[in-house]
Amino acid sequence: MTKDPTVRTRTPCVGICSTTYGDDVCRGCKRFIHEVINWNSFKPEEKEAVWKRLEKLKSLIMQSKVEIFDEDLMEYKIDELQLKINKDLNSLSKAFEIVKLTSQSFENLKEFGINLHEEGKLVELKEVIETELYELSTAHFKRYFVEPIEKLNKN
Repeated sequence: MTKDPTVRTRTPCVGICSTTYGDDVCRGCKRFIHEVINWNSFKPEEKEAVWKRLEKLKSLIMQSKVEIFDEDLMEYKIDELQLKINKDLNSLSKAFEIVKLTSQSFENLKEFGINLHEEGKLVELKEVIETELYELSTAHFKRYFVEPIEKLNKN
C-alpha cells in the first residue's frame, strides 16, 4: 500500500535548525542542508523520499531497543494523549516519537504497549536514539553526497 505524501505534515522540521550554523545535517530534524534549504520547492515524491529515509533510520534504531507487544494500545495512548505523531509512520518509528515526546513524563512505556530491551531511564534512551539518528544521517550524507563530490573533484 503506497502512502499518500499529502497525509504527512508540511515539514519534518522540529524548530531547532542547526544548518543555519553550518551543519550539513540538521541536529533537529536530521535532514540534509540541501533538503532544508530546498524543501518548499521539492515535489511531493522528493519530500516523501526524505520522510521514508528518516522513517527507515528510526526503525533501524528502535528494533534493537524496543519490543512493541500491543500496537492497538500504542495507537490508543497516542490518541488519548493527543501526541503529535504521524498516523502513517510504522510502529517502530512511532515508538521513536513516543520516546522523544514522553521521556520527561513517563518512567516506562508499558502503558503504550512497548517493552524496552534494556532497563534505563527514558530521558537517557531519548538522548541515545537522537544521537544514533544524527550519526546515521551524517554517515548517509557523507557516503552519498560528500564522497561522490570529492571523487568528481579529484578527476
